[in-house]
Amino acid sequence: MNRLWLALQAFWHCLTDPDFAARVAPLFEKAPAGPDLRVLAVLQRDGRLVDFLEEDIDAYSDAQIGAAVRDIHRGCRKSLRDYLTLEPVLNAAEEERVTVPSDFDPAAIRLIGNVNGSPPFHGVLKHHGWRVKSVHLPTLPASRDQTSVLAPAEVEIS
Repeated sequence: MNRLWLALQAFWHCLTDPDFAARVAPLFEKAPAGPDLRVLAVLQRDGRLVDFLEEDIDAYSDAQIGAAVRDIHRGCRKSLRDYLTLEPVLNAAEEERVTVPSDFDPAAIRLIGNVNGSPPFHGVLKHHGWRVKSVHLPTLPASRDQTSVLAPAEVEIS
């Protein structure tokens, strides 16, 4: 009975509140099948990351690559900051001595080097790692054939 009341409330709010209706509408759009590739799509859109990674760069000079990477870096960095809130897994400087507690998460901390015995482990931090604190990605338009379109083809009409 609670669901019926909820449905009636949602119906009424959709009729009378355009902002509410706009927030509800995406719930009825068919979700794309397969993996969520929105981060990659945004990095392609804003930084042309996929184009760069798919390009054979052996024929280019280091100066040409460096110039291209500066623009790619700028666009991708902006995307990360706009759509993800990142934080270090470990709040310590690289090359600083750290203690890995006995209840550590192996998905968050990878032990490298001469790993013997059982935790707690003591070592030198080589990379602080990254964790996604929050995500606010845009909704990508659904593809007709239900494939994952990272970036649409662009055709200039003259």
